[in-house]
Amino acid sequence: MSITNRSRLPKGQSILSLGVVLIIVALMVLGLFSVEVNRLVLAKQQLQSAADAAALAGAATLASSDNLDPLDAQDQASNTALNTFQKNHVLGHSLSSATLGGSSSIDHIDINFLDPHDDNAIVAPGDPKGKIVQITANMTITPMFGILGTQSYPLAAISHGGVPNLDVVLCFDVSGSIDDQTPVTFIRRRWSNNRIVYDIPSTRAGSPVQPTAKGPIYDIIGPPATGTRVNGVYPEYLSLANQADVRWPLVFSEQPNVAGNAIGLRGSPNVGRPPGNCPPGNAGIGNQYTYTDLVVNIDGKNTFAGINIDGYNFPDVATLVEAARGNLDNNTNYVNSRANTSLPNIQPRAGYQAKYFELAAKQLHPLVDAQQAASDFFTIMNTNTDGHFGLVAFADAAGANANSTQSLANIDSNYNPGGTGTFATPQIILDPIPTNTNYETIINILPSTRATTGTNIGDALDEAVTQLKNKSRAGSKRAIVLFTDGQPTVGQPLSSDPWTNARKAAQNAKAQGIPVYTIGLAQNPEIIPGEVQILNDTNSNTSNGGIAAIAGNGGKFFLVTKTSDLRKTFENIARQLVQLVK
Repeated sequence: MSITNRSRLPKGQSILSLGVVLIIVALMVLGLFSVEVNRLVLAKQQLQSAADAAALAGAATLASSDNLDPLDAQDQASNTALNTFQKNHVLGHSLSSATLGGSSSIDHIDINFLDPHDDNAIVAPGDPKGKIVQITANMTITPMFGILGTQSYPLAAISHGGVPNLDVVLCFDVSGSIDDQTPVTFIRRRWSNNRIVYDIPSTRAGSPVQPTAKGPIYDIIGPPATGTRVNGVYPEYLSLANQADVRWPLVFSEQPNVAGNAIGLRGSPNVGRPPGNCPPGNAGIGNQYTYTDLVVNIDGKNTFAGINIDGYNFPDVATLVEAARGNLDNNTNYVNSRANTSLPNIQPRAGYQAKYFELAAKQLHPLVDAQQAASDFFTIMNTNTDGHFGLVAFADAAGANANSTQSLANIDSNYNPGGTGTFATPQIILDPIPTNTNYETIINILPSTRATTGTNIGDALDEAVTQLKNKSRAGSKRAIVLFTDGQPTVGQPLSSDPWTNARKAAQNAKAQGIPVYTIGLAQNPEIIPGEVQILNDTNSNTSNGGIAAIAGNGGKFFLVTKTSDLRKTFENIARQLVQLVK
């Protein structure tokens, strides 16, 4: 070997050693880089999981909230999402100090609510169209080895939470008994000693509740367990206070006697506006059990104590009578009706009659309680879910469309001067168009309903099943909510027997996979056995079982004995429906 070759050997070895070192260093750098990258990927995954948990928690809170204010409901959902996010960790780093909003250097989440029917557009805070919860999670992570060349590295994750579509139809009872707890006064308006006298009839001997005819309708006349069709406002059905099944009957003075002649004296000097008047003095039928008028105690008390509102003075029941008749709307009516003989200090004024009926409508119990509870139910569902809604109001039959009405005698079918009126029994049909929820239509039309006639539960259920079968959205969860204060009294279209009619409709719901949530309001203890028998969720026998049980699919029965519990019962069903769609 030459001297030259011997000198190259150490140099070659040095170069080789240097190459090995460089390779080792490169591998170490590459390994550290790989560790950093994997660490960042893991951090990203864990941040995404935290964002997913926050979005789901926020959506669940929004869906199950019983808050009527969309902004408050969204705030609750946001707080739940933040609390859930804070309970998570990323690479061992606690997110407990994360904030709702913040700078890029602070762990935080941004929350928006999106409209699923507008390409998931972000809506303004408090907009009930915001059904989807969007979480954008942000944090920074510091590299372990500084290989990435920065002191910190920003991470972000986006997640969405929501519930599936829900289509629900409410069957709403507007039968005659739905105002049986209305505080009223029965009046015998008669002419005596050149002035009108307003007597309050006595109730029949043996009445343990009301010695005179003032207080809740049910307590005064004592109808059977299914209630009475005597109503506080039109259609009043005044002659039905003397039906054979009433325990403490009162006799409407214009009710025909056995010979078919009117008992009252329409030609008496103080005839005024309808209804009729008793004969002068106590002649004829003008006795202690007879009445001419039924008025609502517009102050909400069993004994009317007077009220002065919006410039209209109602100091006593006599004023209620004349206002209800329309005799205080102008001076001509005031004088011609002889109301001036007993109410000399009342100043006639346009709108007296309308104001009376406006105030009376607010005291129709439990109707107004049910209307408000149902309205709150729809508001909760509209605020918290992607819901579409239908309504079937029913009495003798279910309404056919939004403009359905019944033509009925205002005062009594035996009293022609009282005239007839039209009374709403609307059906609002589900609309599968994404933006047509029917929410505003339903809550605006509910207050227009009044107590009318019988109770055809089967027809209402049959209409609701038809709606959900033909008009629900593809892939939506479906349900029926049935509210009634009684039990079936009218049959058809599925059977002439009212109870069989209702049970067959429940079978049709089962065949379509639709649960029925039943609410039975028991205004009196006597109605409870019948309501439980027809509405229960424990006996699915199609011949003698309950509607909720026969329909199956998770439907439930709720017995309500106090009107104050109606709202929370509807809220309970709202939560049940949210569980259904999750």
